[in-house]
Amino acid sequence: KMTMSEEDALRRQLEGCWNVPFGAKDAQDLRVEIFMVINPDRTLRDAKVVDQSRYGSDSFFRAAADSALRAVRNPSCSPFDVPADKYDVWKNVTVTFDPSQMF
Repeated sequence: KMTMSEEDALRRQLEGCWNVPFGAKDAQDLRVEIFMVINPDRTLRDAKVVDQSRYGSDSFFRAAADSALRAVRNPSCSPFDVPADKYDVWKNVTVTFDPSQMF
């Protein structure tokens, strides 16, 4: 498991690439979890929205989730700020995008 400071560093990096959809209904409830598979060179291999059910049924959540996916795929946020020597710890990681916590 990543340490709290390692998680915070990654979250800080990604928040700079995330454009929160302002004006969305119940924006404070738009917590989006993104499951990421990361390559050994700290670049993204794959990413998906964890809550696929809500993604398919809630257009506001879908907009927030799509913006979170764009953030993790943004070349400006790559390579990820994770310790190179701990690949087994962060090769599969879930990041929570939460407008109330990230800014």
